[in-house]
This record gives sequence, structure tokens and C-alpha cells, in this order.
Amino acid sequence: MSAIAIFSIKYPSLLKFDQSRNKDYVKHNLNSLYGIKQAPSDTYVREQLDEVNPSDLRSAFTLLFSHLQRGKALEKYAYLNGKYILSVDGTGFFSSKKVFCKNCNQKHHRDGSTTYYHQILGASIVHPDHKEVIPICPEPIMNADGNAKNDCERNASVRLLKDFRREHPHLPVIVVEDALASNAPHIRLLQDLNMDFVTVVKPGGNNSLFEWLQGVKMETYSFTDKNGITHKFNFKDTLPINDSNPDLEVNFLEYWTYNRKGKQTYHNTWITNIPITKNNVFKLAQGGRARWKIESVPQAHKKEVYHNDELRACG
Repeated sequence: MSAIAIFSIKYPSLLKFDQSRNKDYVKHNLNSLYGIKQAPSDTYVREQLDEVNPSDLRSAFTLLFSHLQRGKALEKYAYLNGKYILSVDGTGFFSSKKVFCKNCNQKHHRDGSTTYYHQILGASIVHPDHKEVIPICPEPIMNADGNAKNDCERNASVRLLKDFRREHPHLPVIVVEDALASNAPHIRLLQDLNMDFVTVVKPGGNNSLFEWLQGVKMETYSFTDKNGITHKFNFKDTLPINDSNPDLEVNFLEYWTYNRKGKQTYHNTWITNIPITKNNVFKLAQGGRARWKIESVPQAHKKEVYHNDELRACG
């Protein structure tokens, strides 16, 4: 419960928690909010949490998800053809040149120093019209015991998606990811798991696809919404993802927005397995853009987390 308190009250570190845990108002809040009569030291919290296997957390996520399903709260997140957007993205949460553990990934520098770091692959059910997201159990990106080679986001995505499909075998989803996912092995994995996808694609990672686009006639569509924003689309179905996998076909979508003065305000490109038409092209683009909902913490929120030295009770 102390560990939960540290995260939910947004302490910047275990040490900061340790320095304030014996103050009267902190002890009162910990007792009234979390039932903690005597908070442990940061060292003891580490000793307890370090022994927890991350996979042990899965049951909590699946239990909460089942409550949302039974309570009909999940239904409002259905987006396109009754399918849910599953946004997947990696992030780093620890990096140090001095502190490390046996599961740290390592980056060796030319000056002989080593950076030790941990990352995690997060996933959430999102919807372009809803601020709240429904988190799925994240997948740690870390070295296994005795493994000298760094774990990576691609390997973690295989584990995460397979676990998700095992736990939710019939849930229809559209996976939205960054350009790291726009490769043949990953797309074949999504096909095997019966998952649709809308993933970012860039020329640097998919040169042959963009070369194919130079020789084909694109479908076009545009409209201006009630706010004066112009939305422009180019799209084309059934293109080979690359020269090495000509049998693996994807559909390409390019999207721009312009303000009232005609200035470009947004541009992106995606590939998808969903057939693109003028009727669904806007929803596909908005679904692809929904990935930003789990990408980063707003700067204002970061200031609140790291500069707030007082422990305040939750409302």
C-alpha cells in the first residue's frame, strides 16, 4: 500500500517519500487514505518490490478490464466497425551511469562509460473523442537473467500482443503504433493474431513503399469542417510493403490539415490493412492520431509532479 501511495500521490522518488513519511500530516493522510499505520523506509519498499515478477500484475489489469466490460463502460470506446483502438508505445523510465541491476539494458559509449536503463511498452484502449484511456498491462523491456543482449521494443511488442490476444481472444481491435511497427514480421504477427492495424510509416524505414507510390495514381479527398480546418487525404490500396515481401500488401494513407489561412498544421502517413474509402478515411486518420494520447506527459503535469513538495489528500 505504501508503494501504491507513492505513485498515486505522485512522489518524484522513493527517497522523497522516505524523507517525509514521518511528518504528522503525511502519517495522517497515509492512514486515512491507504490504511497505513507505519510507512516503511524506501529501502524496505525496494526490497519488497524488487522481488515482484511484473507478470504478477496481469491479473489486476484483466480483472479491472472485465469489470469495464460487464458494466458496459467499454462500449463507448468502440470506434470503427465496432472495433477498439489499441494504442501501443514504448517509453523510458530509468537511466543512470551509476545505479543498475541485473535486468538493466546497457548502452556502451565511446568514452568507455555505460548507461544502464529500463524501458516499458505501454498499451491502452483509446478513443479520439474521449480523454480517458483504459490501460492494458504493460510489458517491461529489460534483460532476462543471464542474457547479455539488450531486450528491445520489437521483442516486447510480440510478448504484449500475444498476451493481450490470449486474455481477450474475441475483442476486435485496431492496433495503432509508431513507424517501428511498419515492418513485415510485425504485420504478419498482427495478421496471425487477427488484429487490424494503422501504423505510422516513414520513407526512411520503408523506402521501397514510397518508391512504389511514385508510380501509382492516388485517390484524393478533402473537406473543410465547421471550424474552418481543411482536411486533405491521399490514399491507395493494395501496395507491397517492400521489395523483400511483395506478397504482403498494405493500404497507404497520407493526411494533411490546414488552418483558415491555408497554413499546413499537420501531416502524417500510415499503412493499414483496412480498405480505405472516402467514407472511412477521416476516421482512419483520427484513429492513427489517437496514438498521442499515451505518448507523453504534458509539461504542466510534469511540473506538478516534480515541484510539489507537499503531500495532499486526494479529493
